[in-house]
Amino acid sequence: MQPQSADPEGADPAFTTVFDDSLLLPHGRIAVGHVEQLTRFVYRVGDRGEFKVHVAVDSPCADARVIDVTIIRSIF
Repeated sequence: MQPQSADPEGADPAFTTVFDDSLLLPHGRIAVGHVEQLTRFVYRVGDRGEFKVHVAVDSPCADARVIDVTIIRSIF
């Protein structure tokens, strides 16, 4: 999946978008982690379903220290 150039409203413009798309969360949880499994963040968003997810980091390389995750419930 290619990063998108437009950040959602409220995201820090200094951050780099690394994921911006819809995800189906069949268990109502999302996990975001470091590619080398150094850190992992798991969050229960509630009911299962489709969510708009935006993930941005302060640095897209291995030295990223801050992550910004925005999750919005899709309405159909």
